[in-house]
Amino acid sequence: MRFYPVIAVGMLAITDAFVNQALNVLAPDITGSLGVSTGALTSLLAIQLLAVGVAPFLMSALVRGRPIRAAVSIVTGFAWSAATFAIAFAGDLWTLGALLLVSGLANGSQIALHSPLLADLYPPAVRGRVLALYGAAMPAGAVLSPLTVSALTGWLGLDWRAVYTVLGVLSMLGCLSAVRLRDPGIGRYDEVPTGRGGLLRSRTLRRVFAAFVAYGMLLVPAATFLSVHLKERWGLDTDVRGLFTACCSAGAVVVLVTLGRRLDPIFQSDARRVPAVVAWVMACSAAAFAAGALAPALPLTLAAFFVGLVLTPLIVPMITLIMVAVTAPAGRSYTASLFGVGLAVGGLAGAALLSTVEKAYGTAGAITSIVLPGLAAGLIIASTARTIRNDLIPVREESVNV
Repeated sequence: MRFYPVIAVGMLAITDAFVNQALNVLAPDITGSLGVSTGALTSLLAIQLLAVGVAPFLMSALVRGRPIRAAVSIVTGFAWSAATFAIAFAGDLWTLGALLLVSGLANGSQIALHSPLLADLYPPAVRGRVLALYGAAMPAGAVLSPLTVSALTGWLGLDWRAVYTVLGVLSMLGCLSAVRLRDPGIGRYDEVPTGRGGLLRSRTLRRVFAAFVAYGMLLVPAATFLSVHLKERWGLDTDVRGLFTACCSAGAVVVLVTLGRRLDPIFQSDARRVPAVVAWVMACSAAAFAAGALAPALPLTLAAFFVGLVLTPLIVPMITLIMVAVTAPAGRSYTASLFGVGLAVGGLAGAALLSTVEKAYGTAGAITSIVLPGLAAGLIIASTARTIRNDLIPVREESVNV
């Protein structure tokens, strides 16, 4: 198996993680400097996700039927790197919001194009492993970004603006490693069925979409409120929070790489087992966040948050594997875009919910409240076990043993 394509696409995802992960760690510093609330910053992140969900529709229309997904992914990678650099010069909430919007519009290609591109670069027998390896790119970026933030703020004493200047330059350098990436064409290993594989026609996709909306209520606010809780409740400084986040992401990378070797055999033996695994991971991660928020001692808090942050990155690769398996090749970019909208809508709802809960019960109560949408997402995704086998897209015989 050739590793360069997944490494190149993964490097683009790592550069994208720089801005978001740094924002999670530096959230208290940014809100204090700009004089805004945590809820307002979380709302900006949700709006950014909405841009991530809307922009891919334009990109999907641009690349439909043409092998230019790799080129578009590279160009947009440089665009969000430039936005990361420019955040260093944001003087108010509106400017920060505009730059996050630009970043969201650019990194919409990650949702719309990366997974469909990988599905055509690699045969079905290894897609689970490839998607897990690609999924490891985000937590890998979450390791590198907080460690860089901790080093720059703790060891060198730089403020958040100087940190973003450095991160922007590093992100641009990372994008250079993907310039040799090429698009192999759409539907390389799959049959092209008619009347199947769309969101409106597939019961599995409709349920997965609903689960993604509920999952967005957990994903978007969790990391930001978690960082604020660690500062307000336990007094952890920026460099310590960054180091903790990096440790959690390193654990997630190890688990993802290990999972990748088992995901393909599980899916190939019985596709119905994957939704059950996803449901358990969702429920356990939500419960872990709630337990960490309510824990009476710092070690217990860190242990629970560690479990939640290690489990959360496992969810998207497994859901993506389901999406790819039941969506016709030509429709995968559009379906991924719809999923991005679902995630953003859930994020907006989660931000509104947690902002309301925070005012009444503080950050601990806000984090605890996300256990409900997390459990709901798990129940919805588990129900796809009854429909997934009938919705699977057939693969070409010659690709089965590739």
